[in-house]
Amino acid sequence: MRLFKVRSLQSKILILFLFLLLLVQLVSFYFTYHTNVKLESTQLNNRLSNASNIFETQFNNRRYYLSAFAETAAKDYGLKSVLDEDTKSFLVALNNHRKRIDSDLAMAINSEGIVFAQLVTYTNDDGIVKVRVGKGQGEPFSQPTSFLQQETAQLVFIDDLLYQLSFAPIKSGSRIVGWVGFGYLINNALANELATLTDVNIGFASFDGKHYQVIASSDEDNYPIKADVFKRIIANTEHQYLYNRIELGNTDNGYISAVLFESRADLLKSIDIQWPRLVLLVFITVLLSTFGAIAIARGITRPIKSLISQVKSISKGNYDGIVNVSGSRELKQLSNEFNDMTKAIISREQTISFQAFHDQLTHLPNRNALVTAIEKRQTSKHDFLIVQLSILRAEEIAETLGYQASDYVINEVANRIENTQHDFDCYHLGNENFILLIENQNIDVLIDTLQSALTMQCQFQNIHLHLQFTFGVVIASQHPNCSVAELLQKSNVAIQRAKNNKKAFQIYDPIFDQNAIERLFLTNNLRTAIEQDQLTLFFQPKLSLKTMEISHVEALVRWQHPEKGLIPPDSFIGIAEKTGQMDALTRWVTNAAINQYLAWQSNGIHINIAINISAENILDKSYPDYVISLKQQHQLTDCAITLEVTEDAVVDDPEKATEVLNYLNQSGFKLSIDDYGTGYSSLAQLKQLPVQELKIDRSFVQHLLDNENDQIIVKSTIELAHNMGLSVVAEGIEDEATLLFLQSQGCELAQGYFISKPLPAHEFEAWLSQSNYKKQTKTHAKVLD
Repeated sequence: MRLFKVRSLQSKILILFLFLLLLVQLVSFYFTYHTNVKLESTQLNNRLSNASNIFETQFNNRRYYLSAFAETAAKDYGLKSVLDEDTKSFLVALNNHRKRIDSDLAMAINSEGIVFAQLVTYTNDDGIVKVRVGKGQGEPFSQPTSFLQQETAQLVFIDDLLYQLSFAPIKSGSRIVGWVGFGYLINNALANELATLTDVNIGFASFDGKHYQVIASSDEDNYPIKADVFKRIIANTEHQYLYNRIELGNTDNGYISAVLFESRADLLKSIDIQWPRLVLLVFITVLLSTFGAIAIARGITRPIKSLISQVKSISKGNYDGIVNVSGSRELKQLSNEFNDMTKAIISREQTISFQAFHDQLTHLPNRNALVTAIEKRQTSKHDFLIVQLSILRAEEIAETLGYQASDYVINEVANRIENTQHDFDCYHLGNENFILLIENQNIDVLIDTLQSALTMQCQFQNIHLHLQFTFGVVIASQHPNCSVAELLQKSNVAIQRAKNNKKAFQIYDPIFDQNAIERLFLTNNLRTAIEQDQLTLFFQPKLSLKTMEISHVEALVRWQHPEKGLIPPDSFIGIAEKTGQMDALTRWVTNAAINQYLAWQSNGIHINIAINISAENILDKSYPDYVISLKQQHQLTDCAITLEVTEDAVVDDPEKATEVLNYLNQSGFKLSIDDYGTGYSSLAQLKQLPVQELKIDRSFVQHLLDNENDQIIVKSTIELAHNMGLSVVAEGIEDEATLLFLQSQGCELAQGYFISKPLPAHEFEAWLSQSNYKKQTKTHAKVLD
C-alpha cells in the first residue's frame, strides 16, 4: 500500500514498466511481423513450386495428347480414304477429327510441304466458336520437314497466333504421303485455365533477343503484365512479384517462356489485416499490467517460435511430423493450414514419384526404375541377364483392332509375366517391349519357361488372339564396363537380330555392333554413291536353250566405293529399301543400263534391256512415268526393254501392281515375274498379270538334280508357264547336268556361273566375242542380285 502512496515512485515505476512493456511489445511485434513475412514467403514459394510442377505436367500432357491423337488420326482409314478426293471432303474428315479433341487448329501437309488443308477456330461477335479455312491453305508450310518429324508437340506461330502443334505422318504402305497435325492455341483462356489449376497467375511471352512480347496472361485486369515488367521478370530485376519462369521452346519469333507469379502485395495482405489486432493487443497489455504484458508477449512468441521450428523442419523435406501449436485460434488455424498443405505436398510428391517410375498403362516399373535397378545390380557385382521381350505383330493388332485391343494385349502380357512362377523383375518400356532382370541361369530353359507361360491365346471381344514373342538376351557379366544405356542398346540389337532372323531368342554378340557400324556407314554414304556415280553395272549372260546362243544378259548393280572397294548389292539393297532410296537407285540403274544399250547398239551389238523394279517402284506411279519418258526420249522400240518385277511386289498389293503393270505393258514393255516361287502368289493373281515371262528362283535350281521336290516344282512351273503362254528363265545353273535337264523340260533361257559369272561391260564384250555362244543379245538390268 505504501507503494501506491508514493506517487512519484509509482509514476516512475509505472513509466518504467510502461517503457519496458512498450519496448517488449515493439520487439515482439517486430519478430512476429518478420516471422509472418517469412512464413507467407515460404508458403508462396511452395505454391509457386507446386504450381510449376502442375503446370509442367499439364503442359506436357497436352503435348503428349496432341502427339498421340495426331498419330491416331494419321492412321485413320477414313481420313486416308478421302486424301486423294476433293479438298472439301478432306476438310470435312479433318474437322471431324478436330472436334474430337476440340483443337483450335487442324491442318494437313502434303509430301511437297504444301498446306493442302487448314482449319482454324475463331469466336464470332456472339461469342460462338466457329471454324474456317486458314489463310495458309494452299501455301508452303513455314516450318522445315524436321519440324514435322518431331515426336512431340512443338510451338509455332501461325497467322501471328501461338499454337502448341503436333504432326504425324500419313503413310501409304511404308511411304509418307503427307502429315496431319492438330494444335491448341496459347492465349488468355489457356492462361486462365492453368491459373485455376495451379492457383497462381500465369503469363506467356516471347523473346527474340531484343524485345519481349506478351502473348497471354491470366487475370489480366488485376495483374497486367506489361512488356517492360515482363522484361524485368526475365532479367531477375523485378521485385514486385515472386515468380518461376519455365522455358517452353523456340519459335521463329524467339524463345517462348511461361511465368508463374504472385504479387508481393499479396504477401503483406494477411500481415496488414493482423496489424490492428496487434496494436490493440499492445494497448490492452499496457493497461493490464507489466506481468500480464510479459505473459501475453511470451504467450504469443512461444507458439510462433514453435511454429517456425516445425515449418523449418517441413521445408527440409521432413513431412512425418504434425504441426501442433497451442495458443490463439488464428495460430491453430494456421497450423491446420500447414498440416493440410503438408498432406497435399506429400500426395503430389507420391503421385509424381509413382508416375516417374511406373508405366501408366501396366503400372509396371518403367525405364527410369529399370536404370536404377541395373545400376544397383552393377554396383553389387551380381551376375544377371537382361532379357528384352517383344510382342510380335503388336502393331498389326493395333492397326486392325484399334489401340484398345493393343492396350488389352499389353496388359494381358504384363499380368502373365507377373504371374509367372519365376524370380525376376519386370519393366515395361512402352508399346510391345518389356525388360526382365534375371539372375544368370540356363537361357534355353528360361526362354522355354517364358514361352510356355506367355504364348497361350487371349480373347478380346470374342476374338481369339494367338500371341507370339521374341527375346533379346544380354549377359551383363560379359560387358562389365558398359553403362546402362549401352546394355539396353545391346538388348535392342539382340532382339532386332532375332526378329530379322525369325528366331525365338538371340543372345547378344559383340560382332552385331560391328555389323551395325558397317551398316550405318553404308547408310550414310549410299545417297552420295548414287549422286556421284560410284555405282557400276556387271553383266551375266543368259543362254537360249533352243539355239544354244546368248540371247539375254542380266545387269547387276555394284558399289565401287573409293575406300572400301567393290561392295556387293546384298550389303546395300536392304538399306536403300528401308531409307527410301530405292527409287533413286532404280532410276540410276535404269539410266545406266539404257546408256550401255545405246553404246552397244552403236558398236553393232543390238542388245535389248530389261530392268528389274522393286515393290516401291510398283507402288509409285512416278517411276513408270520416268521409264516411259526415257523410252520415248531415246526412241527405243517396244522390244528394247523388258521389266522384271519381283513376285513379292505383286503379292504385297496385287490390285496396284496389276494397274501399274497394265500401264507399262500398254506402253510397249515386255514384263517378267522375277524370283518366282518365293513370294506365295496365287494362280488367280498370276493369270491377271500382263506378263510374258516367269523366272524360276535360284533356290529351286541350284540343287535341282539332288532334290526330287525341286524337280517337281521346276517341271510344274515350266508346264504351267507354257500353258499360260509364258516363257521361262531359270537362274542359278552351276553344272552341265542341270543345264541339260532344264533343256529337256523345254525351259527357254538359262543363267548361272556354269555359263559365265557377272562381268563388267568391257569384259563381257571380250567374253562374248570369244564365246561359242555368240549372237546378238538381250540385256536385263537388275537392281536386286
